[in-house]
Amino acid sequence: MDSEYTVIGALLKMERIKQNKGQKEVCYGICVPSYLSKIEHGTVNPDNEIIKQLYERLGISYEIDKKVLSEYREGISRYFHLLHYHMDTEEVYAELLEADSQLLYSAFAVDWLIIKGIEGEPVLPQIGRLKEAMSAEQKAYYLWLCFKEYTDSAQRVLDYEKACTIINNSFAMIQLCRAYFYHGDYPAIHRMENRTVAAALEEGNTYYLAEYYFFNGSAYACLDMEEMMIANYNRSICLLQNTGWKERMPDLYYNMGASYIALKKYKLGLEYLLKAQELQKESEFFTIHKLAIAYIRQGKMEEGRDCLRRIKKLFLDEKAYTELEYLMYEEACMECEKGFLDNPEYMKLLDKLIKVIEKDSHFGFLYFYKEIIVKAYERQRKYKKALEFEQKISSIVIKMNTK
Repeated sequence: MDSEYTVIGALLKMERIKQNKGQKEVCYGICVPSYLSKIEHGTVNPDNEIIKQLYERLGISYEIDKKVLSEYREGISRYFHLLHYHMDTEEVYAELLEADSQLLYSAFAVDWLIIKGIEGEPVLPQIGRLKEAMSAEQKAYYLWLCFKEYTDSAQRVLDYEKACTIINNSFAMIQLCRAYFYHGDYPAIHRMENRTVAAALEEGNTYYLAEYYFFNGSAYACLDMEEMMIANYNRSICLLQNTGWKERMPDLYYNMGASYIALKKYKLGLEYLLKAQELQKESEFFTIHKLAIAYIRQGKMEEGRDCLRRIKKLFLDEKAYTELEYLMYEEACMECEKGFLDNPEYMKLLDKLIKVIEKDSHFGFLYFYKEIIVKAYERQRKYKKALEFEQKISSIVIKMNTK
């Protein structure tokens, strides 16, 4: 079937359901309900006059002007080109937004909704209702938009591997690296190096070349593998520092600082965290949190408490925070207390923190707390739990070292 007619039918069905109208009500005097059903499922190529009447019955019009559609096609192509090179999409998006209502009822409806999703609009349910009308490429972008909707990171990896083979450029490869990262499959990120670097170089895509080294460095940072972390992050920094993409630099410095804190190299950790803070436009919870931890673990309690007061103010000002952020804040507060490792409440807090990290974040967060978690288990004579936790951590480290 012609993909355009598949879109026409899917949009017709979506709008009919949205208006809470039955098939008979919409098609009365135009066609029989069974034929409308075929149109909605994209199994027939209906006459343009029938389509026009059905859309008019719903109070909308389907854009068919070839000149207008050609302009839309050009604008959408420009948008995705800019996206693939991580260039500013604001101007072209604004131009397309002016034709929002026309685009939503055109052959480019799916592409337009995907673009709106990329720009942060809450359109996932709307796009989901058009899945049957999507091309393979459109399904790939839809899956990337659904990143946070997955509850199974292994399934996300499988879907992203398929999506990457369809789009097959450095942009797609970085989306796959991201899925590997949150699944904790760090060796898979390393295995992507030749493929991703070759694609980025062939495309002349500086940003996604730098982004690959960022992810690879982050994989090493999660396991405190200092030498490899620095090598990859320095490559990323060299590629980005003289470009318009300096907004990525605070993330690099933050990750380096957090890794040095886990390695107990507090001076270096503070140096990089303060660099990150200086470059950030707004106060960032994770940067302030790691600064607090660095000060507290050096015994500089007043500086640490000052950072915790800043976090509390941040929570109050924004009036929203994740469960993970709040538990991390609570844990840092308890580290300020004398004898906290012997406190049963601290152990309860750590158990909650472990569960939330495993559910909502990636392995690097868990690895950051590995030493203090084991210490707390041992101090409270929960030796079996300490051993199980160490074995869990070690199994991933071994995979990392035997890529």
